[in-house]
Amino acid sequence: MIEDINEPVDLFRTEFKDAHARHTAELFETLLAQSGVDAATNAETVRILRSLESQIESASETSGWWKFARIAALGIGACCLVVALSQSQYWWLVGVAAAGALIVLKLNPIIATLAARLDDLKQQRDAQLRQAWQEMAPLNRLYRWDMVADLMQKTVPRIALDPYFSTGRLDELRTNFGWTDEFNVGRSVLFAHSGVLNGNPFVVARTLNHWIGSKTYHGSLQISWRERVRDSQGKWTTHTRHQTLHASVTKPFPEYSDQPIIIYGNEAAPDLSFSRSPSDLSGLDDGLINNWRKRRAVKALEAKSRELHDGHGFMVMSNAEFDALFAATDRDHEIQFRLLFTPLAQQEMLRILRDKDVGFGDRFRFFKQRMINLVEPSHMVGTDISGDPEIFRHYELAAARQQFNAYHAALFRSLYFGLAPILAIPLYQQHRSHADIYKDVYTRRSNFWEHESIANYLGEHHFQHPACVTRNILKTEAVIHDDGAQTVHVSAHGYAGTDRVDFVSVLGGDHRHHNVPVHWVEYRPVHRDSQLVVHELMPDDTASAADEAAKPAWVSAFESRGLDAQKVVVRRSMATTLLAS
Repeated sequence: MIEDINEPVDLFRTEFKDAHARHTAELFETLLAQSGVDAATNAETVRILRSLESQIESASETSGWWKFARIAALGIGACCLVVALSQSQYWWLVGVAAAGALIVLKLNPIIATLAARLDDLKQQRDAQLRQAWQEMAPLNRLYRWDMVADLMQKTVPRIALDPYFSTGRLDELRTNFGWTDEFNVGRSVLFAHSGVLNGNPFVVARTLNHWIGSKTYHGSLQISWRERVRDSQGKWTTHTRHQTLHASVTKPFPEYSDQPIIIYGNEAAPDLSFSRSPSDLSGLDDGLINNWRKRRAVKALEAKSRELHDGHGFMVMSNAEFDALFAATDRDHEIQFRLLFTPLAQQEMLRILRDKDVGFGDRFRFFKQRMINLVEPSHMVGTDISGDPEIFRHYELAAARQQFNAYHAALFRSLYFGLAPILAIPLYQQHRSHADIYKDVYTRRSNFWEHESIANYLGEHHFQHPACVTRNILKTEAVIHDDGAQTVHVSAHGYAGTDRVDFVSVLGGDHRHHNVPVHWVEYRPVHRDSQLVVHELMPDDTASAADEAAKPAWVSAFESRGLDAQKVVVRRSMATTLLAS
């Protein structure tokens, strides 16, 4: 039986952190053994490579000094020549001859020899680097997209990630928990994991958000004028005055930001909605002033309390510090809020808010809208959640091992504490969905979240309009075919920029108005439509596209459209290729 996670902070510290590090290290060593890469051989290859790199650095520095000496000799010779010609003192030509002889007979041969040696060292380095990559190739081929999911579930069985975000998982969130696609308006999915947490569906994603903000542009103009003034002796004199006039204009400007989001569906407290944002009280230590600030916050909440009507309204809880720090004062169903936030849940939530040792402290927003929970953990802004095998490929075994272990440790900590506010609620672990989301072939299809993620993985530049100068919001729509493939229409929405100039009238010190030019950029929407072909890989799709004897279904689906299966990108459990626009 899988144990509930009632104390997420303590469990991470005492169990999960070390367990995940152990599982990660074991997986890497298993892959290494499977690959047959010889550690000693690679270490020696890298040692020689580092030695060559050091010799190249030393030779480059030495060559630089000799080149500097040649420049100095040229300078001395040029000075001697100038003196000889300008002062008709031709004995200075001896210096010219000496400098020339030094350069031709001594410096040039040394520099040429060093250049030849440097070129030879670089060729040896490149050959050694190719050898290192060849030695590591068997291991580099073994990294998989699903390693993140395998490691996560092995460490925390409560968290099970899907191979990809399917239509069935999205429909479950919509049908059973009331999710709507309004969330996706104005944003594109950069990457998304879906799965079940405590038996209920969740999504963790990075999205690219877009809105029209504003930008202030600045301009300046130099002016001057002459004016007559009396000097200290009372005489009239004329002076030239100078002044720099400044002006600014504010214009619409397309804004973009990466946002991590966790979406979780649970039937517990189905009538309750609330929101909370990080509180500056969470990071305060005990002390006279800090405790006074907390007491003031509690008194403010007590003043906000009002009578309940059928369980609705706000009333300060007995643990007033929890109310002050969690501050979900807009909750609309007090009884259900208290069912969620039992004394244990309050205690654990406070630990999450305060802890900056193993966790990240109060760096998340939490929204509940009936049966949908949204967590926005700001600490995940810089976290790469993809598990892209390219991250781990390396030519040096020691560096590959360190990189593999470090990446998975950082990802696990970041994702775990993103989910921690949900894990801290015991009632969520007692309500589990038992919906069968894979009833038919349709529900196993990848959905538009996954398609946007694929398009962004391939790169905006493949889809953007030629005139686009900003980032792009990529939106998709799919058509399913009988052979299992999906044609995905990708629409890239960005902005073209046109240089403009406004002239702002500014009063100068000469008591005249001047038109100060302010250059700005006018952005106008542009979009371009492209197409992808996507095919989900079945469990038996293990054959290579080059293996004609056992050609998987996805290869046939691509080849039937005249597409080269060798150019298909296999990502997670999907094969995809970009069609011409």
